[in-house]
Amino acid sequence: MIVKATAPIYAERAAKLVELTGSFKESIYIKKGDRTADGKSFLGIIALSIYPDEPIEIICDPPSTQLKERILASGLFASCKS
Repeated sequence: MIVKATAPIYAERAAKLVELTGSFKESIYIKKGDRTADGKSFLGIIALSIYPDEPIEIICDPPSTQLKERILASGLFASCKS
């Protein structure tokens, strides 16, 4: 799923994202440009330097519709039409 951050993903928001992704047993990855981080890794997410309006891809293996719903409901990300 392609989304964009609603605000920069710094410490507090990265911790919230890790808490959300950690509640899933599936493997979750966050991809920004040519870099990919484990979606359950606080430092990995911080290292991606995610800023608002930059499209990022959230990959879940195996795919989970519940993840998409929870990511969008969290307020951290919004749908991206690109």
